[in-house]
Amino acid sequence: MLVRRSVAGLAVAGLFLAVVSCGGEAGDVVEATDVGVAAESKPVPARLVVHRPAYLDTNISPDDVPVWPGPNPSEFLLPSPPSGLSGEIAGDQAVATYAAALHNPSALWNVGGTVQWLVVDPLQ
Repeated sequence: MLVRRSVAGLAVAGLFLAVVSCGGEAGDVVEATDVGVAAESKPVPARLVVHRPAYLDTNISPDDVPVWPGPNPSEFLLPSPPSGLSGEIAGDQAVATYAAALHNPSALWNVGGTVQWLVVDPLQ
């Protein structure tokens, strides 16, 4: 008897990987493994560097991107040759900005009604 197996779940911290039969009786569990994955946690940085590589000429509406959670970039960004601007933020503003940046992979932000490209990097 030919039995095909497929993975029915993902091993995530606290969950188990279950292997379910696709070729046997409906819903038969053929095999289960006790595989756990260690959860990897990264500390939230207390300091960030923010880069504005360039100004954007885009037709994206500011309403289509998240509002910048940090201080006004004009308050801390300085020229960073060979191009663009960069600066640091720290403390509670850095924590809030980092958390928001994790959920905004495009790095496009609504800053005072304009769309700006602001890339957030943690400092160690």
